Amino acid sequence: MRPRKRQEWEAFLEELKEALDKMGISYRETGRIKSEGALCTVRGREILIVNRFLHPMDKAELLKREVRGRDNENIYLKPEVREFLGG
Repeated sequence: MRPRKRQEWEAFLEELKEALDKMGISYRETGRIKSEGALCTVRGREILIVNRFLHPMDKAELLKREVRGRDNENIYLKPEVREFLGG
């Protein structure tokens, strides 16, 4: 994948958030955590909690790590998103 500028990463992150939604995973950003974030289950719902102070590229990489191995074959994802997620 070619290097991206911050604005491009922000736009790509929005596409990744849409993909998460299609997988049934909520996305939340907060400044109240000291780590990068993680995929959690809260009241039976999966939520990806992300440190809001991370660069958009790092947020995208965190998202990728946390959903690795998920079955997304039956979900329409843009080719660039599917490639990034490794599917």
